[in-house]
Amino acid sequence: MRTIAILLCLLFCLPTRAKKMDENNQIPQKDISIRFNFGIASANQEGTGESLWYSNPKKSSRGFQYGIDFLKHHKYIGYGLAFKHYMHGLSFPESAQNSSLHENIQIFYLAPQFSSVHEAQLLKGMISYLDLGIGYAHYLNKGTINKDQKYSVPKSGLGMNSNIGVEYKFHTHLGVKISISVEYYIFKHLDEKIEIPSKMFEKRSKLGIFMTSPQLSLIYHL
Repeated sequence: MRTIAILLCLLFCLPTRAKKMDENNQIPQKDISIRFNFGIASANQEGTGESLWYSNPKKSSRGFQYGIDFLKHHKYIGYGLAFKHYMHGLSFPESAQNSSLHENIQIFYLAPQFSSVHEAQLLKGMISYLDLGIGYAHYLNKGTINKDQKYSVPKSGLGMNSNIGVEYKFHTHLGVKISISVEYYIFKHLDEKIEIPSKMFEKRSKLGIFMTSPQLSLIYHL
């Protein structure tokens, strides 16, 4: 949460003296760009997390996320594709019944995305973006119960994303961007049959994952 607060402060609360935008940071009439995004995502914002199993909702759940955006802008409006890949491993410690569980979780997301671009009002010399998308999501959970029983649960679902951030172009074709990404994924009917040898573990039938991620992006303008 501290990292998110710092980014919010950078995005919205740092007034600077008005300066003339340099040539690199003027908004072009037409622009095609590729973004390479990296961040640490928190996936337990609803208290459920991304786990297939019921667990302690207070336990922190953060994983690595990377993504690629392809966008074409015309003046202040743009459209394109967004791809995201989230990865995280979770372990349940051995219980008094000698039961243990480890799971490796991946979430894939591919969606059409719409974008608006403007001159940043509070950070002169920078460009602000607001991106919105909705599309296909895929959940993959591979794990091991009691160190010897392996399982795999794949499931397709729906995802939505929004992203707000600012870019500084240090070259005609290159820029860096800091942003906050907010995503929601829903996966239903997680009813694959898994033999559970212990009553310590109870499987979920559906997942609603609300995820936030501070991100750093490298942008290449074609």
